[in-house]
Amino acid sequence: MTVIDTTQPPGGLNPSVTERIPVLDSDVHQNLGVGDQQLLKHLPERWQQYLKTYGIRHMATEKGIPPQREFTHRLDSIDPSGRPTFLPDFTRKQLLDEYDMSAVVLSNGMGINLPRGGGNFPEQLAIELARAFNDAHREIWLEADPRFYASIHLPYEHPEAAVKEIQRVKEGEMGDRYPSIVLEPRAEFGIGNPKYWPIYEACQHYDLPVTFHTSPGRRMTPSGGINYYFEWHCGIGGRNFPVSSSFIFEGVFEQFPKLRVALIEQSWAWAAPFAWRLDESWTMLKAEVPHLKRAPSEYFREHFYFTTQPMEEPESFEEFPVLLKQFEDTIGPDHLMFSSDYPHWDFDSPYESVPQSLPVEQRRRILGENGSKFYNIPLKAGSGIVAGPNTWNAA
Repeated sequence: MTVIDTTQPPGGLNPSVTERIPVLDSDVHQNLGVGDQQLLKHLPERWQQYLKTYGIRHMATEKGIPPQREFTHRLDSIDPSGRPTFLPDFTRKQLLDEYDMSAVVLSNGMGINLPRGGGNFPEQLAIELARAFNDAHREIWLEADPRFYASIHLPYEHPEAAVKEIQRVKEGEMGDRYPSIVLEPRAEFGIGNPKYWPIYEACQHYDLPVTFHTSPGRRMTPSGGINYYFEWHCGIGGRNFPVSSSFIFEGVFEQFPKLRVALIEQSWAWAAPFAWRLDESWTMLKAEVPHLKRAPSEYFREHFYFTTQPMEEPESFEEFPVLLKQFEDTIGPDHLMFSSDYPHWDFDSPYESVPQSLPVEQRRRILGENGSKFYNIPLKAGSGIVAGPNTWNAA
């Protein structure tokens, strides 16, 4: 078998090839924290003073596992501010311009985690933090470049307030640049519980996908807290099963049939075997869930989407197309979307995560078309990475 170099732009291998594949990146993180004035100024005076006096108090059992670097960033992503992903112009040059991207969808790590509510600080502060993150992202990032889009951060343990925030953002300035909501998989109840249905009703009303992004924390396994960053990095897909099964068996999709859900940075190769397990168990236990009108795998295939990073990497590259085919045959060819996870150390470029050796139409779907349909974000014609030749030969 010929070894294909997937780390270099294929234009370097065949300069005569000019066809381009538009790219939409569904997972990019900006670095903005509760101590930054750009965020604080969007909080009421009461909560500005509270943060200056008391700060954010995390529950001890939820304290994260420290990685090698605080933001797990690429060393070359540190911009002139001295921080990674803090200045939009630097990110634009290093990511959007470097790969001629049509769009990127931003989410803030602290914005995913803190505003959800149920933390060791006042609940009203959680609600105000969600508003502040959303407004700061518009002012700093969305106004900097039309290719920046941002997920809406929500106080989702307070559904009434979360619905009001969705309405405020979507009907406010630049509402069309907020194409989704982003939640953390951890919740007070199973995430499909009727407590959260008002949020999903609002999402269906505004045609907003629901996305779940992994986040650090000691309590991320059913067997207790973890002690190593290594454990966290290798176990980020562990919450997929309860999240997806809760949506299905609580009947969320019967109630909201147009709802779309993406599991971001939580891997994807597990999806096909999980679909098989859903149906095998349902054949024996369906009497418990008579509200389901179809086999569980049908809801799973129709409503759930996945992102490439962290990409599954079999020891033998020959196995990768087989793995991808299993996913597409079981879940569907339009349910895997490109994500780079910029600026983290395990960042994937469009050339690395979706190898040029795959058929160009398959790469075109994963790199841009699937995300464009999911987020309702148009792709820019003539933009993207150089397609290159289709050189895969499994023989």
